[in-house]
Amino acid sequence: MLTVGHFFSRHTASFLLSLTTVSITAIATNPGLFLGSLLFAGTYTASTTLLKYRQRRKFMQLTGITKEEYQHISALLTTANKQLQTLNQNYLRVRSISAFKQLLEITRVSKNIMKIVKTEPRKFYQVESFFYAHLPSAVELTEKYSLLSKQPVKDAEIQLTLSKTRDTLTDLNDTIKGDLKDALADDIDHLQMEIEFANRSNNRRREQLEWRGEDK
Repeated sequence: MLTVGHFFSRHTASFLLSLTTVSITAIATNPGLFLGSLLFAGTYTASTTLLKYRQRRKFMQLTGITKEEYQHISALLTTANKQLQTLNQNYLRVRSISAFKQLLEITRVSKNIMKIVKTEPRKFYQVESFFYAHLPSAVELTEKYSLLSKQPVKDAEIQLTLSKTRDTLTDLNDTIKGDLKDALADDIDHLQMEIEFANRSNNRRREQLEWRGEDK
C-alpha cells in the first residue's frame, strides 16, 4: 500500500547512498570497476530493502494496522487491480452502449474506493463486500455478457439473458456507488461537524458584532 512517492524516495535515497559509499571507498582503497560495481549493487539492494521495511513499518504505525492486516489488505488490492484490468479489457468486447457506460462507471467508482483504502487501510472494513463480492461479481457478469453478445445467433432466450444482465449490472453499479459512500462516511460526518462548528462560530461572531453596534 506504499505509494509511488514512497517508491521514488526510497530508490533515490538508495542511489545517493550507494554512490556516496562507492565514491568514498574508491578514494580510500581504489577497489576497481568490478568490485566497485558489486559494492554499489550490494549497498543499493540492502538500503532499498531496509528503507522499504521502515516505510511499511511507519505506514502501519500511522494507520493503526498490524502486519497481518497490511499483508491481507495489500493482497486484496492486488487482486482488485487485476479484476479492474479484466473490466478494462471487456470495454471493447461488449456490443452495447449502455453496458459500456456501466462498465466505465463501475471502473471509475472502483478505482476511487481502492485509492481510499490504499491511503487509509482501516476503511477496508467499511467496504469488505466490495472486495469479496461486488467487484468479483461485476467481472464475472461482464465476462459472461461479452461472451453471449459475440454469439452470431441470438434467440429470444439469449436476448432476454443479455437484458437481465444489463439490469443486474445497473443494480451492481448502484451497489458499488454505495460502497464508495460507505468509504467516505467518516469524512462526510467529520466535514458536517466542521461545517456546523464554523456556522456556530460565525453566528456567535455576528451576534457579538450586532451587540456591540447596539451598545454604541
